[in-house]
Amino acid sequence: MVRSILAVLAGWGTVGVLVVCTDLVMTKIFPDQYVAGKMPPDSLAALSLATSTLWSVVGGWVTARLAASKPWRHILGLFLWGELMGVVSAVMTWGLMQHWYQIGLLLAWLPAVVAGGWIRVGKAPARADWM
Repeated sequence: MVRSILAVLAGWGTVGVLVVCTDLVMTKIFPDQYVAGKMPPDSLAALSLATSTLWSVVGGWVTARLAASKPWRHILGLFLWGELMGVVSAVMTWGLMQHWYQIGLLLAWLPAVVAGGWIRVGKAPARADWM
């Protein structure tokens, strides 16, 4: 049980660390456009959405890799935890970023973490794999 929780949290934490690191790099590359507390232009928000989606794939892979058994159940746990945190984040930061960006993050999360699981496991989940 502990390993399962850690697998889910490790996947989620991996995404968080990679997103924060990417944001730091973007502030260095685009210092006048990517400023904390200021809404970035649509082009940078789209780039951030794309990289966040890529990092979500990595998070799904990490969770599936660390799962002792039933990796798809762990991916489901990662999806549920990440979606809950994403909704909380969107509510708390509504208006600080483009609305399409915040909704896009929530919509991209499931296919991204499933893709990461699929890359690791090598097959699409069957119904029995979720149980």
